[in-house]
Amino acid sequence: MSTGRSRYAMYGARLREFREKPYLDLVSSDTWTEFITEGYDSLQYKLAVVPAAMEFRPDMISNFVYGNPSLWWLICSANAIIDPNTELYSGKQIKIPIIS
Repeated sequence: MSTGRSRYAMYGARLREFREKPYLDLVSSDTWTEFITEGYDSLQYKLAVVPAAMEFRPDMISNFVYGNPSLWWLICSANAIIDPNTELYSGKQIKIPIIS
């Protein structure tokens, strides 16, 4: 049963336009950033520096660390990285969550 309220409303999505078409921009809202990072403060981390060979490639970092490239989202979330194509640059210090 629908309440009539958009699932994006609770995260403060902003209405924007791209090529003269409206869309809801979720990832630039402060509420979304808080949502994807909540709970990560209780995890233990290792600190790492993004090597040049893995710049902009969270999947490669995940594969190296966890042996699984599909856990890239964990690294991005733990570091509040919304766009790895601009925020995951060579030399950046990042937190690598320790998972069991």
